[in-house]
Amino acid sequence: MLENLQGFQNLEGFLDLKSILSKTLNLINWHIPKMENGFQHYLDRALPHIRKWWFSVMCIPFCWVLAEQQWMALEWEISFAWQYPYPFFLFPFFFFIDWFLLIVHEAGHTFFGFFGSRFLTILGGTLLQILLPFVIFIYGWWNRQHFVAQLGLLLTAFSWVESSAYAADAVARRMPLIGNLPSSAHDYYNMFSMKGVLANHMTYAWGMYWVGIITIILFLIYPLLKRKQYDYVDLEMDL
Repeated sequence: MLENLQGFQNLEGFLDLKSILSKTLNLINWHIPKMENGFQHYLDRALPHIRKWWFSVMCIPFCWVLAEQQWMALEWEISFAWQYPYPFFLFPFFFFIDWFLLIVHEAGHTFFGFFGSRFLTILGGTLLQILLPFVIFIYGWWNRQHFVAQLGLLLTAFSWVESSAYAADAVARRMPLIGNLPSSAHDYYNMFSMKGVLANHMTYAWGMYWVGIITIILFLIYPLLKRKQYDYVDLEMDL
């Protein structure tokens, strides 16, 4: 009789344990879909913001290094403009953008040289270097190609900030020139000398720098400024 009672108690304990395990598994099975649904919900809400801001966020390190490099060149030592320890992962971006804008700069001298003005020929390098990216921005903005527009803004900002160091070097003329040209071929030395403002070269340099910084800010917040696209609906009404 005692053995039967103990066996019954063991069976009852086993059934209680089985009931607890069953309830636990049911609870887990109830929570897993809920967690998955919650994650999917937040992911669905986050994706539009990721698509909207990814380019700005990705370029923050690039913009920071660009601004810091040229500020150091203007404030401390002009050689930072061409001798700067870029982080390894940013070096390819600076390399390709530098060379692309250098080609545009030199093409600007040639293009504006057709107008017959020596001053415009010299200015044409910087002018085309700034105008071409700005035209890219206008094209992208007008056609609602937001990546193209933002890229154009980034290149415009880069051109302004980089050119500020060129202007700051107008007196010292230490910056290496393409083709090993002599220092007398320095664009800003010649332009400022022609206009009699060589003594104020740093005022112009800092002005160009801050225009570039403002353009960088516009680039970073461009997702807030981009044109909204509305669906076109053709309504025909018979009156």
